[in-house]
Amino acid sequence: MRSENFEFVSNLDTLAAVVLGALLATAGGLVAEHYEDQIERKRRERDAARFFAEILSSIDQILDFAFESQKYGDPWGSVTMSMFEAANREAKVYERNRERLFDVRDTPLRARIHRHFLWEAFPLEALVELSKEIRGLEDALKGEPDMPASRAERLRARIEERKGARERTLAVLRDERQNTAAICADLARRAEIRLDKSKAAPASRPPAPTS
Repeated sequence: MRSENFEFVSNLDTLAAVVLGALLATAGGLVAEHYEDQIERKRRERDAARFFAEILSSIDQILDFAFESQKYGDPWGSVTMSMFEAANREAKVYERNRERLFDVRDTPLRARIHRHFLWEAFPLEALVELSKEIRGLEDALKGEPDMPASRAERLRARIEERKGARERTLAVLRDERQNTAAICADLARRAEIRLDKSKAAPASRPPAPTS
């Protein structure tokens, strides 16, 4: 075989080695990028699961103290209402960070979390608004001693109707509170953390009496 043929075969071997090396490098880069993406998605999921578990626990700890506070003095006194308003503010933190829910890759769990927040946030806001309305109606009734009897009767009926709506709303909130522990347990597994059960379970220590 002539020397030119040997050189040609040698050049082909070199080219094949270069092409194979480039393919292996590309494949390695794609695999590395894939694993890096998986690791980053897992990290985001853990962070999101931990965040939502903390928010849920925070809201419901405040709710537990509010429920317990209702056993002392006026069940809708200023201290109790301050607690419901604080829980309502915590629920708004979820609204501001709701897009992070998509980092939780478990679709059924995402749906449960969102439903739970809605079924706590709406009653919380309604409790606050109903209580303000009732207080305004009562103040109007007390502030006008000479009010015509028919108008006073209508105000009293409105107050009783609003109080009934508030009690029904409170019952919805109490029922939904019972779902927190199971959701937090699932979030803790996603976050790969050990959940402090005292944060998800109803509180047993009562706060100071309401005023």
